[in-house]
Amino acid sequence: MSKIGAHLLIWTSRLNEDAVKIFHKVKEMGFDGVEIPLINPMEIEFKLIEKLRKELEKINLECTCCAGMGKNENLIDEDESIRERGKSYLKRFIDICSDFGTDTLDGVLYGTFEMSKGRGRTKEEWDLAVKLIREMADYAKDKKVILCLEAINRYETYFLNTAEDGVYLLKDIGRDNVKLHLDTYHMNIEEKDFYSPIVKSKGYLGYMHCCGNDRGIPGTGHVNWDEVFKGLSEIGYDGWLVIESFYGPMKVMPVASSVWRKLADNIDDIPRQGLKFIREKMKKYGL
Repeated sequence: MSKIGAHLLIWTSRLNEDAVKIFHKVKEMGFDGVEIPLINPMEIEFKLIEKLRKELEKINLECTCCAGMGKNENLIDEDESIRERGKSYLKRFIDICSDFGTDTLDGVLYGTFEMSKGRGRTKEEWDLAVKLIREMADYAKDKKVILCLEAINRYETYFLNTAEDGVYLLKDIGRDNVKLHLDTYHMNIEEKDFYSPIVKSKGYLGYMHCCGNDRGIPGTGHVNWDEVFKGLSEIGYDGWLVIESFYGPMKVMPVASSVWRKLADNIDDIPRQGLKFIREKMKKYGL
């Protein structure tokens, strides 16, 4: 059975001891877990991770972790020094996942957000991604971590936009602990429908973000949720379904979030109402 999570970015982009209060809120709402963003990973200390992990275990709340690269840490950059920093960052992300006791690292793990070069991807970039993600997957396997590569919209990357391209990439990488991460917000921009991409991702789909088309409350807006859950049901998906939204303007990833207005009267309405809606769809489609 799939588990439902809430993204910490709904409330904050800061990972500190204040996250404990949010963990309790997430648990009280009835979620199975929380997705923890690993922003500035080199500054995240083990003593903080240990404190947060103990609190998660205490209240029986699971976690996953998400990450992304910066312009100076990029696995597909032509500059070898930037690629090496990208590898160092990805290894650090994997180590943090292991320290948190989670087997899931999701997000834009192949390149950087806000990435446009006025052209499409090249074969050289594709080959770099295949080579280096294989290397990182082998490192992650020893840590029992699965890498879930997110396909995101054209305004945030030119490299991986659709589920179809994601499946092609995973086939080329050829590692069991590398999966596809889909997000209904990005699918709403890049896919022709919601059902077909999910069905064609059978055997490769490892993670789902459930977001309104405006990143607001799931179940509002025009995402075709029946197509989403019909597809998930048909492929026997049993991975995470995580509600992702943003609390407001964030200096750390302004273009990727681009939330300049209130998405709900009360920020807690996004996860609370979204959870109720997702549970109803899961029940309807036997997930």
